[in-house]
Amino acid sequence: MKKILLPVDGSERSLKAVEFIRKLYDPSEVEIALVTVKEDYESFIRTEFEPDKVTAESMPMLDEVAKHLDGYKIFDKKVLIGKFAGGEILDYANLNKVYAIVMTKSTKPGHQNIIGSVTANVVKKARCVVIITPEESEE
Repeated sequence: MKKILLPVDGSERSLKAVEFIRKLYDPSEVEIALVTVKEDYESFIRTEFEPDKVTAESMPMLDEVAKHLDGYKIFDKKVLIGKFAGGEILDYANLNKVYAIVMTKSTKPGHQNIIGSVTANVVKKARCVVIITPEESEE
């Protein structure tokens, strides 16, 4: 069974990757890890004092995304905390020996035709397959 890493931030655009996985893979073919990255300074500093609280604040969003993957095996739901989202995603992928990372180009509104900095970093340095989901134009 192939391991798929799905980094999400809760935005509607990041959920496009969920739809893409459902179209591309049968539930019997893959198991999925859902991750979100907290890279803002406040979250990073708070983890020294309240790591469980920072994680607990993001877990409901991951639970909501998991509902959209009903029927698929979710092998992990994790909040990654660090200074660089791309690096955290890559470290997780390497540690868990994932087959592929599925991402959108960018989750920022109005940037559907531009590859964002996190996605570009992951594509450039990944040791596994990286799938960037196609997006419909918002024009």
